[in-house]
Amino acid sequence: MKKRAFTAFITAAAVCAAMLTGCGDSESVETKPVEKSAVVYFSRVGNTQFPDDVDVVTRASLNRENGALAGNAQLIAQYIAEETKCEAVEIVSKDSYPADYDQTVDLAKKEQGDKKRPELTGDIDLKDADTVWLVFPNWWTDLPMPVYSFFDKYDLSGKNIFVFVTHEGSGFSKTIDTIRELEPDAQVVEGLSVRGGKVKSEEKNIKDRVKELM
Repeated sequence: MKKRAFTAFITAAAVCAAMLTGCGDSESVETKPVEKSAVVYFSRVGNTQFPDDVDVVTRASLNRENGALAGNAQLIAQYIAEETKCEAVEIVSKDSYPADYDQTVDLAKKEQGDKKRPELTGDIDLKDADTVWLVFPNWWTDLPMPVYSFFDKYDLSGKNIFVFVTHEGSGFSKTIDTIRELEPDAQVVEGLSVRGGKVKSEEKNIKDRVKELM
């Protein structure tokens, strides 16, 4: 009986721990005061040539905001930008991803297997920022490969990196550990993981988390 009770306790504790997003060991990371922010995101929208009449009702990763197409990660970036009073800037790959979601999923898997670093377009000015709010979708429990390219291109040593991800059940997965490996001299903190289809309804929680981190 005692053994069963102990097992039940451990299981319940594990479940509770798994349910906590935006917490964990990130709470022990000593961050710098947030004075100048930069919001950077990667999203399918902006990296994909969608037809004008694309269906956003049945596609969980797409939305329309004031008539314009917007991705889930893009919306989170916009919410963060509103709170931090700065512009959200997109990570853009030179080569577009397919408009078909399943084809994008397959290509993302292949890029991971090949350890490909897609070439990026444009430059992002992060020189004076002490804090980078980074938003991206969790693809195959990892960063999208253009986000790896972003870390290859920019040195974020000494900066806060607050990470927000969209997902369909996998949460942060190993993304936080990966970013810490890529940027060992930065302060990497879990922001929030949000299910892709619930981004709009989570706007308040996202903004509240931003206020906590500031």
